[in-house]
Amino acid sequence: ECSPYAAHLFDAEDPYTPVRHLPGLCFTYCSDFHTKCHSVVKYLTNSRTLQETCEKDPSHFCNLINLADQDYCYPNVLRNNDLYSNLGKVVEDTKGCLQLCLTEVANGLRNPVLMVHSGDDTHRMFVAEQIGFVWVYLKDGSRLEQPFLDISGEVFTTQWLGDERGFLGLAFHPKYRNNGRFFIYYSILINGKLEKIRISEMK
Repeated sequence: ECSPYAAHLFDAEDPYTPVRHLPGLCFTYCSDFHTKCHSVVKYLTNSRTLQETCEKDPSHFCNLINLADQDYCYPNVLRNNDLYSNLGKVVEDTKGCLQLCLTEVANGLRNPVLMVHSGDDTHRMFVAEQIGFVWVYLKDGSRLEQPFLDISGEVFTTQWLGDERGFLGLAFHPKYRNNGRFFIYYSILINGKLEKIRISEMK
């Protein structure tokens, strides 16, 4: 079962932060993990630094994989009711080793910015690209050939790295199944020079 805080444990929210090879473990838990499970580290990461440090200096190894925000390191994240109440469980195996899983939902997309469902019991997921396409993914993981929405001709985007303008939001009406209404939020350029944000109702 996947942790609902996997993005925090892997410190993956900030695109400018290097990708973590291992989840953030609180120091005390990491020390226990190292004692019981250090032999599996070489199978979990190809980082030579982490592998060598794990073998030579357990304390430094645990400092390397710890998180700056102690609220989100494991297992502290399980003990904060404000963060963890009513969410899924992070489980351990019989040796006390952390079990996390990541499931790939989609790939080959051009800067995806959101994934939402329509609340109509069809189990479809709608994935939007910043350039103005919205794709439908079915329960089996397949993607419909034609986009659900294409407003790429209206959305204002640039080639600048990190530019957040473009298709920014999608929300379905609570009664979408009956009325087919949904709402989109995106950047536009008027007369080639005036930048605006537009919110549109679609049906």
